[in-house]
Amino acid sequence: MKKQPLVYICAVLISLFAVSPFLWMIITSLKSQTEIYSNPVSYFPKQINLEGYKGMLNPNADSNLNFMKWFYNTTIVSLLTTVFSIVISALGGYSMSRFRYRGRMAIGYLILITQMLPGSLLIIPLYIIMKDYNLLNSHFGLVIAYSTIAIPFCTWMLKGYFDSISYSIDEAAMVDGASRWMTFVRILLPLTLPGLMVTSIFSFLTSWNEFLFAQTFLSDYDKWTLSVGIASFQGQYVVNWDYLMAGSVITTLPIVIAFWALQKYLVSGMTAGAVK
Repeated sequence: MKKQPLVYICAVLISLFAVSPFLWMIITSLKSQTEIYSNPVSYFPKQINLEGYKGMLNPNADSNLNFMKWFYNTTIVSLLTTVFSIVISALGGYSMSRFRYRGRMAIGYLILITQMLPGSLLIIPLYIIMKDYNLLNSHFGLVIAYSTIAIPFCTWMLKGYFDSISYSIDEAAMVDGASRWMTFVRILLPLTLPGLMVTSIFSFLTSWNEFLFAQTFLSDYDKWTLSVGIASFQGQYVVNWDYLMAGSVITTLPIVIAFWALQKYLVSGMTAGAVK
């Protein structure tokens, strides 16, 4: 019992340490460019400045004309990556869990090994493949690149969920006349909903925050994603910190909202699938 106050204090300090970059980002976004570079540095804005947010959200702002376009591009790419990754991973995880075919585990370990490769190592082969198939400078090509990162993790994650479901449920469904496909869609997928939510969020975050592939594969200004567009505010000699921080806050908000809305699935999903 005496250890509880110490545990609470440690939890608060760790939480403040984790949240402090986001708080600093919000505070900086509310400062003017002059105040940001002032000496000594003020920790809180002396006067609330919303020019960064107005410039980002105002379609008539010359320097930030495409911010909402970048937001739209990022949303489309992230949603498509999530859908493709979940569909392929669910089928792959179900196959590895329920079927006993030759080479099943070898294929599984091969998928797992691809997860260990850093993204920088995949850029050159992916660039060559996309160039051969005319997928460079296209959002579909970017979706394929992101899927190569998300699918290996999601496949193994969902395999663990399918392993935790007793095979007697499949047998009972098929005795009642359900086909294997019907059993998979109508019975097993609803039971793995927490796992599907966890893998969906992972796939969405992978594509939402990714910078290296987007910077390499997209060249048109109108096709940029948020990570590339926001990075463009950092010039060689001058950094528009108010715009940069305002754009970062707006970019982070959808992720915060998604975590807040789906946190109950995240907690149950990250523990239930870990047994196997």
